[in-house]
Amino acid sequence: MGFATPARAEYTGRGGMAVQDGWHDKAGVIHVHSRYSDGRGSVEAIMRAAQRAGTDFLVLTDHDTLAPLRDGKEGWYGRTLLLVGTEVSPDDGNHYLGLGITEEVPRGLGPAEYVQAIDRQGGLGFIAHPDYPPPERYPLKVFPWTDWSVRGYTGMEIWTYTVDWLTDVTSVWRLAAALAAPGRFVSGPFPETLARWDALLAAAWAQGQRVVGIGSQDAHGILYSYRRMFRAVRTHILIAGGWQGDVQKDKALVLEALGAGRAFVANDDLHDARGFRFSAQRGVREVPMGGMLDVGDGAWLRVQAPVACRITLRTPERVVAEAHGDTLEQRVTEPGVYRVEARLWRWGRWRPWVFTNPVYLR
Repeated sequence: MGFATPARAEYTGRGGMAVQDGWHDKAGVIHVHSRYSDGRGSVEAIMRAAQRAGTDFLVLTDHDTLAPLRDGKEGWYGRTLLLVGTEVSPDDGNHYLGLGITEEVPRGLGPAEYVQAIDRQGGLGFIAHPDYPPPERYPLKVFPWTDWSVRGYTGMEIWTYTVDWLTDVTSVWRLAAALAAPGRFVSGPFPETLARWDALLAAAWAQGQRVVGIGSQDAHGILYSYRRMFRAVRTHILIAGGWQGDVQKDKALVLEALGAGRAFVANDDLHDARGFRFSAQRGVREVPMGGMLDVGDGAWLRVQAPVACRITLRTPERVVAEAHGDTLEQRVTEPGVYRVEARLWRWGRWRPWVFTNPVYLR
């Protein structure tokens, strides 16, 4: 089903383009570790870093614990909302983020069991860092997701920032270079992860379901400061009416947007992506990313960016259209899953910038 159009809101990005469509864009950091598990920083220090980085919300996911939730850490810290989730972390991989839950899930369960356990609590579940490069290209232990027979998860990380920038950092001099200019070492989502996501999207869509893509940090505050990481890969959500100023109501807004796939992933270190939009329209009805719409005799797909970029409109099977600039409009007549990628020209090549969740045309 689609989504009602809320009262109109406006955001003017750094590129100067005003967006007036009723949705408020909130940029969040997902998958962060504190001293409650193996992170370097206290919750308070992490939230100071989040505020300095201009983060609207942050999801703490310490390994196998919800102790920060029981200790009352969830809430507003200045301009930034902190939500507490957890990362189910078996030693052999198959790590899984649980959001919106109140009870820990034993790490000794199998993937199918902890996916179901989080679902039974009414929570959202996301597969964490599903893919890694070969061992010779990655300096740390790897924890890939291997049990793809499992069903029932909300979505998956399509871009895990720590895994990305550490790829090929296999010597002291490359580590020094990566710390000095991390943007040059960021290559974007792994192609195999995007291909896997596309395959899952197509299969889920055939059953009327979603597989929501999110961006994550897997931030520990080690080597690379929280503040610098929080300025990079973020998950932007679209909420109606803005924050309510109440922790539980605003938490519900975040979880609802993520569950609906009304979100996109962006490397804001390249350029603040607030104001990026992707929608589908037929007649007077318009839905944002994550929304579903009857294609009828044709629907318009529209992309609006806060700065000129290379925009690619695609389905899981093919590229539908490309444009260079800050807009793309394409009329389509076929039902399917349509998503958008955008790239910015930096350091001599087109760098991955934005990856949207799809709109679904029935």
